[in-house]
Amino acid sequence: MQQYRVGQILFLIADASKVVPIQVVEEVIRTTLDGKEKTYIVKFPDKKGTTVDIKKVKGTLFDSKDEVKRYMIQNAKDAIEQMVTLAEEISINVFNTSLYNPTSEDSSDVRVDIVEHDESVKESEVQPEPDDGIIRVDLGNGKYGKINVDNFKQAGAQQ
Repeated sequence: MQQYRVGQILFLIADASKVVPIQVVEEVIRTTLDGKEKTYIVKFPDKKGTTVDIKKVKGTLFDSKDEVKRYMIQNAKDAIEQMVTLAEEISINVFNTSLYNPTSEDSSDVRVDIVEHDESVKESEVQPEPDDGIIRVDLGNGKYGKINVDNFKQAGAQQ
């Protein structure tokens, strides 16, 4: 168990929307047949001044407000990243295309468009003359991908 000192303020995240300050008001050392055990009693900032054993507190405890901020910011970043990734996956699955930001400065971005297979397209049209700058790839299942050669080269593809 972590060590605290009487009078110390801890920060509790009990649910995702609240940070509650609690104070260590007592250090309790129990001596039993099994040995010594140290625990702490903490006080909540409610009107009753509720006190409980720290072991019964549900949530995550932090020693400082800076630790709480770092934890919450990291959780927010992770949640945002997860939402954007999910949106991208939905876009790919529903709209049959990948996300592409033409203003992106990242040279590793390669645009790949997936188009529905048209039975009337002749095989010679699938990979036409190389001067149009587009590589077309049969992805199977009636879908074709298009890759812009310039973007492909910028991403570091071998010539």
